[in-house]
Amino acid sequence: MKSNISLKKNLNIWMALSLVVGMVIGSGVFFKATPVAKYSGSFTFIFFAWLLGGVMSLCGALVAAEFSARYPHTGGLYVYLEKIYGNEISFLFGWMNTLIYIPAILSALSVLFADQVSSMLNANQMVHDILALSILTAIVIINVIGNKYGGALQLLATVLKLIPLFLIILFGLIRPIEAENFASYGHFTKNFGLAVLSTLWAYDGWLSVPNVAGEMKNAKKNLVLVLIFGMLFVIVVYLLVNIAYINVIGIGKLATVENAINLISEKLFGQIGKVLISLGIIISIVGTLNGFALTGIRIPYAMATNQRFIANNVFSKLHPRFATPVNSSILVYILSLLYIFTRSFNRLTDLAMFSTWIFYVLFFTGIFIKRKREGKNKEGYNTFLYPITPLVAIFSGLYVLVNNIFSNPTDSIFSVLITLLGLPVYFLFVKKKIKK
Repeated sequence: MKSNISLKKNLNIWMALSLVVGMVIGSGVFFKATPVAKYSGSFTFIFFAWLLGGVMSLCGALVAAEFSARYPHTGGLYVYLEKIYGNEISFLFGWMNTLIYIPAILSALSVLFADQVSSMLNANQMVHDILALSILTAIVIINVIGNKYGGALQLLATVLKLIPLFLIILFGLIRPIEAENFASYGHFTKNFGLAVLSTLWAYDGWLSVPNVAGEMKNAKKNLVLVLIFGMLFVIVVYLLVNIAYINVIGIGKLATVENAINLISEKLFGQIGKVLISLGIIISIVGTLNGFALTGIRIPYAMATNQRFIANNVFSKLHPRFATPVNSSILVYILSLLYIFTRSFNRLTDLAMFSTWIFYVLFFTGIFIKRKREGKNKEGYNTFLYPITPLVAIFSGLYVLVNNIFSNPTDSIFSVLITLLGLPVYFLFVKKKIKK
């Protein structure tokens, strides 16, 4: 029996393409340009960092397409890792998502929202913290009440988030090219891996797309086309917008000015234009925050309903009125609150990306295990340019991970320790329930 027999294939290629673009383009392109410039030092390496991050993500997306064609089930990477490595690794992935990845992302976006609003209002630190806590609380409540409101918010934000990007590209590139703006800020260093890691935040989201493979029309053909052209579109947009940034304020300021996007907006559009662009960016942040909350609060719930989590009876419960995973939401919410007090957008996003790319590398490696065990897909998509594509993704990911360990050892060790803490939890509380 096919696992997706009850799914309705309503997603055509254009709907799926908009899903790729909407999930990937978020806050990162506006606020990760500064750390990328800081760690890269020159226009060549800035350009290469954004290109490499895009190629890594594209290669990973193509690998994911092969798995989704073979296993068109809900759960995405969690399901794929279980098929490849078994319950232990898939549990660690879900554990890491619950304790690090999703809370770190929700906290980072809440801090970023507060940064932008505080800048507009010239508010103090207390107001900043209240804003961060308030937006996180509001978004979680909206998603507990029901996905009807969260869905409407997501649709609006997806449309509006592209407007400031296109305006910056248009007006930033039609300005006269000033050679001095492209002069090197520094030189190539071992921190280039952190530059690539920063771009991966901006490209993150592509792995959500294969989750809807069972609902796509002609998924065998359309999924790979959507992933290729969707990611290529995002890569081109990111490269163009960064060239526009540099042409407006120069590499030096881009690498050193806090909230450089505000300076860029003011130079391009004046004070009123700056406010309008800032509002568009804030809406984009809220939309991205809502999207990650919508999916993230369901991770411990999904694990608990399959007897793969701790206190399964607690976290598998739905709200009696709204039929949403309320206890799972509370858990993610509390963890996110704790992370908010780091008050660091870049540190939180780097932590999230490092944590999840450990499992991405395992996933990319898993395609060789899958091919040896099961061969090519008899029906559906097989990874383009195999084995080159997964090898590029694997070695690129390993470079970033190793570089981050040496450049940022404290957060790297924290991430690994929290993830490995899941092993005794699994063997003490989870494994015996799976056997039943």
